[in-house]
Amino acid sequence: MGQKKWVLSKQDEHRLSILEHKILPRIYGPVIDGGRWRIKTNQELYQLCGENGIVKFCKLRWAGHVIRQDDNDLSRRVLLSEPGGKRPRGRPRLHWEDGVKEDAAKLGCRNWTVVTLNREGWRKYLKEAKAYPRL
Repeated sequence: MGQKKWVLSKQDEHRLSILEHKILPRIYGPVIDGGRWRIKTNQELYQLCGENGIVKFCKLRWAGHVIRQDDNDLSRRVLLSEPGGKRPRGRPRLHWEDGVKEDAAKLGCRNWTVVTLNREGWRKYLKEAKAYPRL
């Protein structure tokens, strides 16, 4: 299988966080303050959805979902595939899985693929991820 794995670069994460900041006020809607409607402040939005944002949390959550899929599921095959061919010169490119490994390691999870098979155990790590600053 020669599929390429997509890794979120810092620029991609920044763009997603910008999109998140544009969408959250629309999702949570305005509030009445002193008889007038106003849009919620960023601080109010952070209290509602957490300070970390959804980018890292969704990446970890989706990774657990994919690992629990059947072996012949396309998303699982792409995630776990090894690209064929000769490696180009220079530093190896980061893969999406490398980012998941790094985030899971920050939470103290050494073998994240084993932990994801236990759905309740993985949910515990996801709760920690929501509370973990600067994930």
